Amino acid sequence: MTGLEIALGAVGQEASRIRTHAEDYDAALAPLRTRGDGVSSFGDDGLFGIFTSVYAECRAVSMAALTGLSTLMADTGDGLHTVVRNTRDGETASIAATDELGRTWQ
Repeated sequence: MTGLEIALGAVGQEASRIRTHAEDYDAALAPLRTRGDGVSSFGDDGLFGIFTSVYAECRAVSMAALTGLSTLMADTGDGLHTVVRNTRDGETASIAATDELGRTWQ
């Protein structure tokens, strides 16, 4: 056969693996989320205020990036599951249409 071919079983397996990896990655981020901004415990009296504010901002941006990566991995796994489902649905519809076409020519 020429054209696009998809090994649906392999794609489905990898989709599940990517989704599981995303969940594991997100779980690894949980302890970092519970720490808060990372500077509240300093009890700053103003002396290190500039440093703590920069650190808190860097940490917030880093957490947003890491969380975004986790979400992107999960979305990729979900998207691959959608590819498998849509391909199977398309093949089923194509077979049904071909069968119907054969009946109309008889």
